[in-house]
Amino acid sequence: MFRALILAAATLSLGACAGVIPQRDPANALYRLGPMDPAYTLSASVTVREPEASRLLAGRFMSAEDETGAIRYVRSIQWTDRSTSLLQEAVLDLLRGQGGNVALPSQAGALTDYEFSWRISDLTLKGDTARCRLEGTLLKGRARSVYRQASISTSATAAGRTDAARAQALVEAGQACARDVAAFIAAAAQPD
Repeated sequence: MFRALILAAATLSLGACAGVIPQRDPANALYRLGPMDPAYTLSASVTVREPEASRLLAGRFMSAEDETGAIRYVRSIQWTDRSTSLLQEAVLDLLRGQGGNVALPSQAGALTDYEFSWRISDLTLKGDTARCRLEGTLLKGRARSVYRQASISTSATAAGRTDAARAQALVEAGQACARDVAAFIAAAAQPD
C-alpha cells in the first residue's frame, strides 16, 4: 500500500514537471536544398553515403556562430529534414547517368564501381556569411581502397539581416557544396 502511494505521488510530481517545462516554439520557416536538376554525367556507378557530421550540424536546426565563437541554434528557421540527408539527396539529384552508370544512396544496398564517403565539418552562419565545408573520399569498388579525396569549402552572403535571408544564404552555400561534390564524383569516377 505504501509503495502504491509513493508511486502515485511520483507520477503526479513528474506530470507537474512536464507542464512547467517551456515548449519550444515551432520554426517560422522550413528550408530544403533540393530538388536540384541533374548537371553532371556519370561514367561509372557510384554509391553516395549520407555524410557524417556532429550532432550540432546533422540535425534539423540551423546553427550560427557569434563573435565570441559560441554556436547557437537559430530557433526561427529549420531544415525540412536532417541536413545530412538533404545534402545526400541534393548530390544524388545532380548526378545523372545511363544504363548501369547511376548514383545510388547507400540504403539501396547495391554493389557499385565506386563509393563516396564524406564528413561535413561546417554548415553554419557567421554574421551574414553562410559556410559549408566538407571532406570526401571516393573509394574504389569492392576493395574499398581509397581512390581520390577532396576538400570542399563554399560560402554565400545573406541579402539581408533577417533570419530568412540568412537561411537562404545557408541554402545557397549547401547547394554550392553539393554541386562541387557532384562535379568531383563525376570527374573522378571513371570506368576501369
